[in-house]
Amino acid sequence: MDSRLPEEAARAVESYLRIADRLLPGAVTACAVGGSIALDAYRPGRSDIDVIAVLSDEWKDHQSLMARLRLLHLAQVPRLTVRAARGMGFSACCNTVFVWQSEITRAVTEINPVASHVGEVFDSQGAFDVNPVIWKELVDGGISVRGGPVSDWCLDSEPGELRHWVARNIREYWAPLAESARRGRRTLSAGAVEWCLLGPARMHHTLLTGEIISKEDAGRHALEAFPDHSAIIEVALARLRGDPLPTTPPRDQWRGLTASAMSSIIADSPASDLI
Repeated sequence: MDSRLPEEAARAVESYLRIADRLLPGAVTACAVGGSIALDAYRPGRSDIDVIAVLSDEWKDHQSLMARLRLLHLAQVPRLTVRAARGMGFSACCNTVFVWQSEITRAVTEINPVASHVGEVFDSQGAFDVNPVIWKELVDGGISVRGGPVSDWCLDSEPGELRHWVARNIREYWAPLAESARRGRRTLSAGAVEWCLLGPARMHHTLLTGEIISKEDAGRHALEAFPDHSAIIEVALARLRGDPLPTTPPRDQWRGLTASAMSSIIADSPASDLI
C-alpha cells in the first residue's frame, strides 16, 4: 500500500480489495482513494474512505456481477461492527464507485457508472460521486492502490464544467434542503448541522475559487465569510472534529440557525451563468 495512506485506511482498503478479488476474480484492474485522504483531511476513527474501482470490461456479461458487488459491500459489515463496538463508530468504511475500464478516460459527465455503495446504501443504477468535483479531487491528490499512478489514468475532470456543476448542485440539492430545514419542526442532530452547513460552504468556496477544499477548511471559510452565523458553524465544526459540542446556541435553536446560515451561503453563491 502507498505510504501516504493513513494506517487504518490502508488496512481497510487492503481488506476490501482482498475480498473483491475473491468475489470478482480479475475484475478490479485499478483502484484509487480520493475524498478526505486526497484532501489531506482524513481523521482516524471518524472519516470514511472514498474509493474509485475500475472494472474489467470482461465482466460486463457476467449475470452475477451486481449480486457480487452487493456481497462486496456487505462484506465490510463484520469489520465495521467490531470497530463500532470499540467506540470508533462506522469509520474507515469504503464508499466505492465502480466504473468500466473502457469508460475511465471519458469526460466525467459522460461516464455511465456501473454501481456504487455509500454507508449502508447500495445503488445498482449509478454513482453520484462520478462528477467533476470528485474527479478533480482525484486528479489533484488521489492515491492509487492498484493500476499505476492516477496521473496515468488520463482522467478528464472537465475543469470548464466544474463551476456549472457546483452551481446546479446548490440549486437542485442544497437550496431545497435549506427550505426543508426552515419548514421542519424537529430538533436537528449535530450530524445534520454538520452536513447542512459544511456541504454548501464547500460549494461556495469552489464557486469563488475553482478549488476543492475539505469540510474543516469549509468551516473556517464559512466563519470568515459569514461571521453572523459563527455560533452554529462552530457546532458543525465541533461535530466534525469530535470535540465537545458548544453549550450555545441551545439545541432547540439549531434548526432555525442552520436554515438561516444555509440560506445566506446559498444566496451568496454565484450562479453558473454569472461566473
